[in-house]
Amino acid sequence: MISNLSYGANQNLRLEIDPDALVADCLPPPGMNQADTVNAAARAAQSPLDFPPLCQATVPGDRVVIALGPDVPQAAEVVAAIVPELLAGGNAPAHISVLQAPISFSAHQPRGESGCAHDPRNSLPADLRETVKWITHHPSEQGEMSYLAADAQGAPLYLNRLLCDADLVVPVGCLRLHYSNSLNGEAGLWNDSIYPTFGDRNTLDHFSANGVPLTVGQVAHRHRQVDQVAWLLGIQITAQVIPGNGERAFRVLAGTPEAVFLQGHALCRSAWQQQVPQRAGLVVAGIGGGSAFQTWNHVGRALEAALRVVSEGGAIVLCTQLNEPWGPALKLLASSTDLAATQALLRKQRSADAALARRMAELVERASVYLLSALPEESVSPLGFAHIHDASEFSRLISHHDSCILLPDAQHAWPVVTGEED
Repeated sequence: MISNLSYGANQNLRLEIDPDALVADCLPPPGMNQADTVNAAARAAQSPLDFPPLCQATVPGDRVVIALGPDVPQAAEVVAAIVPELLAGGNAPAHISVLQAPISFSAHQPRGESGCAHDPRNSLPADLRETVKWITHHPSEQGEMSYLAADAQGAPLYLNRLLCDADLVVPVGCLRLHYSNSLNGEAGLWNDSIYPTFGDRNTLDHFSANGVPLTVGQVAHRHRQVDQVAWLLGIQITAQVIPGNGERAFRVLAGTPEAVFLQGHALCRSAWQQQVPQRAGLVVAGIGGGSAFQTWNHVGRALEAALRVVSEGGAIVLCTQLNEPWGPALKLLASSTDLAATQALLRKQRSADAALARRMAELVERASVYLLSALPEESVSPLGFAHIHDASEFSRLISHHDSCILLPDAQHAWPVVTGEED
């Protein structure tokens, strides 16, 4: 039996699997084409949930910022739908800015490098593309930050200056189920939208913490910080994308944050919470999408998803086109000769990839992990991954296991073993 697993930018892996061994093929929800996404985003902006049409939220002269989170599926199409609604409210194109987060929160782009795969204005008409501004957030550039306020403990809140100076901020993010405690101590669906995404480097490092689980009180405090920032910025409307297969959108929602996150969470569950009858000895997981989606963050998410359905001591194969360099914490993990000592050091590490590195160190001890990527073997094996050189190795791995689960677009997936529901 031939099964196909898609990954990366239009890559397809053909696997010969015994039908009796295939436990589940967790197919992702279908994505929309470009035109359908523009239309869906336009409808969402024209009829938001619990909010008037977006064109009524702005008046001539307003400075408007579309705050675009990292790796939003079909971001250019969503921007192409939002901008005309702002113009319909009398806003001038020159007063509209798209502020984009770097494609990876572990990336440290120097000033002048966008760190973004595509210009989010690409789907706008040529005249608007030249007039609407595109700015990338650089958290390490203090000159781009502005003091917003102090939190309840008196600590300063710094945010990108454009957001603090704007008359209207429209956050655009990607909703996913497993942006959760397991990677960064935060539960919820809001982190890709405003805060800490557009905070300074200290804020990002503080929020990423070090992988040590937060107490209930600490989680509540962080939620209050996020709510306070949103309140101070006067955010009343957001647009959020539920991902589909590859790098396409499945649904686009707009409206008040409360209404969008409530409905969005339900849609995410129906789209991405796949039921499988049992665990498998081998899980083959793919990370779909182009370069913006081929990051260590998504490797961590895909690994988490695969571990939910792999048997104890089983094997996981991650199929990617990853070509992202290590962050500081991943470098520390790669140089480790004593894992216990390294984990202790990672608890003290305050870099954006510290939580990811510490969690990866724990996860690779629970299963054998093989990585297909664009990285050389010397950039893979020090992290505890086995490097896959060519497709022939897949046949060998499959032959060594009597059960297999296929998990395409694993960076979004949330598989559940029947009887083991959360």
